[in-house]
Amino acid sequence: MATQTTLLDRKQYHELDLIMWDHAERYVEPATAFKLYEQRWRFVDTKQMSAEETACLDALTAQYGHGHMLVA
Repeated sequence: MATQTTLLDRKQYHELDLIMWDHAERYVEPATAFKLYEQRWRFVDTKQMSAEETACLDALTAQYGHGHMLVA
């Protein structure tokens, strides 16, 4: 049985949208979003993150980072 991944709409997450400067697609795989947050963390303004985006990042960290973000 195949599992279906729900894509994230970058327009719902302000900081994610900003760090996807070199991506044209509107929807992104959760694993890719987590990777971008990790790699481009220095460009993320946490004060601009909504509660919804923070909760999303927490869920991504739990699932893909096993509770940890390895930021560069």
